[in-house]
Amino acid sequence: MTIPPIVRQVVVGASASDAYAAWTRQIGTWWPLQRHSVYKQDTSVAFVDDQIVETSSTGETATWGTVISAEPPSSLTFTWHPGHGAERASTVTVDFVPIGADRTLVRLTHTGWEVFAEPLDAREEYRGGWVGVLANLRAALPPSSGGAEDVWLILEAAPGLAATGSVFAHPLFAEHLVFIDKLKADGVLVAAGPLPDEPGHGQTIIRVPASEAAGYIDAAHDDPAVAGDLLVLRVRPWHVMVPGV
Repeated sequence: MTIPPIVRQVVVGASASDAYAAWTRQIGTWWPLQRHSVYKQDTSVAFVDDQIVETSSTGETATWGTVISAEPPSSLTFTWHPGHGAERASTVTVDFVPIGADRTLVRLTHTGWEVFAEPLDAREEYRGGWVGVLANLRAALPPSSGGAEDVWLILEAAPGLAATGSVFAHPLFAEHLVFIDKLKADGVLVAAGPLPDEPGHGQTIIRVPASEAAGYIDAAHDDPAVAGDLLVLRVRPWHVMVPGV
């Protein structure tokens, strides 16, 4: 059984360079250490050379992971094993994609579930955990309410853990169609449909004011088909240079 990745994204109010720096150089200022750390009380976390290291108030250290590749300010990939040795490492990639002026889409992808004794339980726990982590990052770098320019977003959908048969026959897919109808009613839908060469995959393209991009991405994550793990959502900003209309 192939276990799908976790993919989660938020829009932050910063350039890609500043968002990348917030993750790599300022992680200790916004990471929710009381909920997601080894030592919990009076602890700190920082990148030390190529490692993510938590340090307790008594000087104990725990390595959370090691950088595999860094392409500032676009992408960072690291192993991930907080509270465990490197033999229990999964893999996390964080992409930083400009979206309009002074906004960045931060996309986190977590893979490698086979290292866990109970991979499905681990994935479910991290599905909720990463939501809180990215919410803290956005709170540290809140998007402004300004920005009248339009942005195009591709909402890619791949089969999730609940897709044990046909995605389109699953009851949650009807809820996905309700979400798409809402986009159409809002006047932001460009097109939507399945991809014939990839069974169970599809994409929806929307055109929204930059100031509303964060809200529409949140709504896409709240789509019952995505929240219910029928679909894995991957958001990609589209730099449209020649619009048809």
